Amino acid sequence: MAISYPALAAGLSNQKIALIGLIYKALRDNRPLILPQFMAYPPHHGQHTTCAFNQIYQTAELETVLNAFGIPYVPPTAAPEPEPEPEMVDGWQCFWEGADRWGEAGRAGQAAWPGLCAQIIRFLRPTPLVGKLAEMLYAKLLARGVHHALQLRIEQDWQGYSAEVLPNFAPQTEDYNLPFMEIVQKAKATWGPDFKTAYVLCDEECLPTTKETIRAHTKAELGIDLFWKSDFLPASTLGSNLVSSMLDFEVALKMPAFAGNSRSTFCGFVAFEIFCRTGARPQNQFIYNLAGPRLGHRQDTGPLMAPHEATDSLNAHTPFMPTQPHDIRWPFSLTAHVATLGDITLTPDPAVPLQHGTLCLDTSANTLRAFEGLQFDGNPFLPDLEYRVQNHTGHQTEWAPLGTFCGSRGQGLPLTGFAIRLKGPAALTTTCLYAGRFMGAPAPVTAQNGQWCRTTPPQNLLGLHLVFKPT
Repeated sequence: MAISYPALAAGLSNQKIALIGLIYKALRDNRPLILPQFMAYPPHHGQHTTCAFNQIYQTAELETVLNAFGIPYVPPTAAPEPEPEPEMVDGWQCFWEGADRWGEAGRAGQAAWPGLCAQIIRFLRPTPLVGKLAEMLYAKLLARGVHHALQLRIEQDWQGYSAEVLPNFAPQTEDYNLPFMEIVQKAKATWGPDFKTAYVLCDEECLPTTKETIRAHTKAELGIDLFWKSDFLPASTLGSNLVSSMLDFEVALKMPAFAGNSRSTFCGFVAFEIFCRTGARPQNQFIYNLAGPRLGHRQDTGPLMAPHEATDSLNAHTPFMPTQPHDIRWPFSLTAHVATLGDITLTPDPAVPLQHGTLCLDTSANTLRAFEGLQFDGNPFLPDLEYRVQNHTGHQTEWAPLGTFCGSRGQGLPLTGFAIRLKGPAALTTTCLYAGRFMGAPAPVTAQNGQWCRTTPPQNLLGLHLVFKPT
């Protein structure tokens, strides 16, 4: 019997997360799925309405992903045929599984792009009608000179969440419940004189005061003009809370710069969907809940909610060396034991062994986070890979095969060098190129095909990047 879940009483982004979880469950259990209904969920009253998936999203687009990954699927039946009755599973359990898969994709960085989670969101496209409305709204904003989108998470339901839930796991120093004026002040301090207008993303019906009051105070005190979608579209178009959220979302994806609250899944999904649709980490995403007078510059692909994690270059996976489309991206995984952090693993999506992005891990934002050990893993179909390391005492390990940990854990012995090489036929046709970032070194050090990657004199290893190039 096919599985689905009842429409989830949650915001748009959380319903997307639940959809991810349902698809993973169908794959894992080898059960066909029926795409769930989505819910228009205005948090300020109980008048929720539901709609079929194909009323707001293009079913054929998502079917492309399901077919590619071999996930059983029951398509909608043509009227007047009755829809098959699925087994209704717990939608919130799907949400929590989806949240786990989303978080894994965020920590994997670029390597997550070919995997199932990213491809679900890449092909989750609104219907042409919603897309055209978003294009029209975006064009009207550009005509007003608006090039920045600003999420104002100041609604009454968010204030309740900030008072009752967030204090249980977010530090009190975090700016997750700022007044609107302080949010705009941070944006102005960060974006500078080019920031004169902004498109505001929020639930207008739940604002603690009117948008006109917010607009007037912001203009008078900061010289910034704020615009809402209701300034451009009739109330009849915005009658559905679900469509309204989708329009905000599509416009935020198009804007050259966006700032939001990283504790909001909407904010995270803006960055994540840009990553999924383009295959590249978004460059102009910011968060305002990082403590301080300025916006934090987002470094991850969207799923990390703690502001210190979302803005840490550890999660950017920015390459140390130029990469090319013809590079060979074998799905090796890397586990590095890092001082103060423990084991960090970059691994391909477990759903299918596709080619993945280059392995890159950079801990240099904090020089206490030195590598102390590392291990590469792979499947039986990958080439043989060997590696060795050197620590700060000068000790060098022997060449080790895949699946072997080299170095130490918890002994205060930072690595100061490493070497990697291919064995077997792959070594004849492929260059194994790697780079290390070392404490005090002005630029990454590169080496290849078994050469030592290290500095003179030895310095602690703070980052590693591995690339395979055709010879």
